[in-house]
Parts: sequence; structure tokens; C-alpha cells
Amino acid sequence: MMEDRRYTFLFRTSPKPEKIRQWGGKVYHVSRYSRSVSAVVPSAKALKALLRDHDLILAEQDRLVGLPSPQLEQIYRVRSFQEKSRRQVLPWNIQRVWNAKPVSNAGKGVRVGVIDTGIDLTHPDLRGNIKGGVNLIKPSASPQDDNGHGTHVAGIIAAINNRIGVVGVAPAAQLYAIKVLNSRGVGTLSTLIKGIEWAIDHGMHIVNISIGGGTSVPGNLVAAINAAVNRGILVVAAAGNNGQANGKGNNVEVPAKIPGAVAVAALAKNNHRAPFSATGPEVDIAAPGVRILSTFKGGRYAVLSGTSQAAPHVAGAAAVFKQLNPGLPLTVLKQILFRRARQTGSPRLTGAGLLQIR
Repeated sequence: MMEDRRYTFLFRTSPKPEKIRQWGGKVYHVSRYSRSVSAVVPSAKALKALLRDHDLILAEQDRLVGLPSPQLEQIYRVRSFQEKSRRQVLPWNIQRVWNAKPVSNAGKGVRVGVIDTGIDLTHPDLRGNIKGGVNLIKPSASPQDDNGHGTHVAGIIAAINNRIGVVGVAPAAQLYAIKVLNSRGVGTLSTLIKGIEWAIDHGMHIVNISIGGGTSVPGNLVAAINAAVNRGILVVAAAGNNGQANGKGNNVEVPAKIPGAVAVAALAKNNHRAPFSATGPEVDIAAPGVRILSTFKGGRYAVLSGTSQAAPHVAGAAAVFKQLNPGLPLTVLKQILFRRARQTGSPRLTGAGLLQIR
């Protein structure tokens, strides 16, 4: 007898949870945007019966997603960091994309959803910009970051321009912590889709997804991202950290691999592609991703490397441009990001090149 398994079913006309329940399925999510239903199916017989439905486009078994092999290099405790820096630090990577110090009110009024491990809600460099969020791993709990990765991403986007710590690309952007990964940085595809739908529900302008889910493309995730894009949300995603040092191969991971998302590669300080950065025709743009100093859980700061760190530079830059022209259509916003970029090599390695704000 088949063990209970979680599936997401995509229907042609409208989601049909009643058909799944008819065969003993336990429905745990019905999408309002992509005509999909997620459920536990009790038996092979039930699954076969559901697959015969002419209105069903596809059925996909749920799978794990997680952090794309992050490289944690150093953690600073608050006191040791303050003693070392004695003042706010302008990280090299923020200077690189701005070609200057960020404008303090850059990104003001723009809502950015960080779909990740949560955010440290009390971090002194972030708490003034955190405006809400959700914990989809444990819905009764706050989206407090118990891993550190989401806090690091959030700091790159919008660490406040104050007298402490670091500063982000868009220091006044509004941050929303959408927790879809647990303390080990692991979650499921269905939870990631829920996170994207939460972002739609709550009017995000931009979402950052520094998550990897392999190279095979799930149709239900495509539907969720398309639903976000069709509502004008810019979806920014990390290309992945499984690239070959020689730059060969097509190894961009989902969700970055999906055409609706902006796939971001990582650059080193010399503006060359980082050896781990995924490559392929889906790469859209590149940003700094090696030895990036940013905020971390527990009110601390840390240095990490990865395309996870590259992607939030693009999300932050998009917030800067969106603030300057709130009515900017999504297609034009993408054009601005790509046209301002500085070419750094082959498009299949770094897309349009190095992200530039000025």
C-alpha cells in the first residue's frame, strides 16, 4: 500500500478540492491564483482516479527546496563588530552597485518580501524597516529567523542608513519576512508556493527568493510565479551555487530558471564571475556575491558568499528605481535594471552584467 504522499494538482479551469476529497484526499491548500490544490493522497488507487480527470493539467509530488549551498565565512558578535568598525560600515558590494553611498531614503514606500528563513525581527539595523510577515513553517509563530540566512539577505536589501552596523542597497525599503524554510534552511515546494501567494495577497512590489530547488521545473511553481508577475510583482531569484569553475554547463536552479523570475549570478570583488555561480541561458544579471558583510540573526553581522547574496542587491536596486517612479510597469523596471548593467563577460555567465544604480 502506498504511503501518504503530498501532491499539488494544477487544474485547467479552476481548483477542484472537492474531487480530491471525494477520493479520500486531505486538502491543505487551495490557491486563489494558479488553479492549484495541494493535498495528501491516501493511496495509489486514489491518485490514478484523480489523474483520469480531464480538467487536470498535472500532478506533482511535493519536494524539498532549500538554501543553495551557502558559504558562511565569518560571524561577528555585536560588541566585537562595533569595536572593530567604530562606525557604520559601507560594504564594498553596496558601494560597487551604487558607485556612491546609498541615499538614506532610497526605496521608501516600496514593499519587498524576503521569502527565506525569516528575519531577525529585533535586529537594530533592520527592525525599523520590518513592516510584517508570516511564518508558513509554523503558522502560530512569528517569522523570526532561526537560521541567519534570511536576515543576511534582508540586510543587503535594506539595512538602515544609521550610525551602526552596515547599510543596504535601499535603506528605507519596507521589509516583509516570509518564512518558508526551517532552522536548517529546508522547506518544501508547496510552502514556497504559499509564500509567493502570501506576497501577492499582501501587495508586495518585489520578492527576493534566495532558494534553490534543483534544475527540473515544477509546473505549479511556474504557475505561482506567473501569477505574481501578472500582478506586477518583480520576482528576483538566486541562480544557484552549483556552477562549474570553468563556466561550462547549464545548472541554473528553480525558481531562477523559470522565465518569469530574474535570475541573478554572483560576482567576486574583481567583477569576475564567482567560480560557484550557476551558468546557463537563463542568467539575467549579476551582482556581488563573494565575502558579503551583512546583518545576521541574534543582532549580529556575518560574511557570507553565494548567489543568495547577489540576488538581494537586485531586489534592493529595483526598490530604488520603483520609489523614483511608483507607477513603473514591471517590463520597464526590468529594462532599467538590464540596460544600466555593465557587461562583465559572456551573457550565459553573468547575463546583462554588473548591476548598476548610478
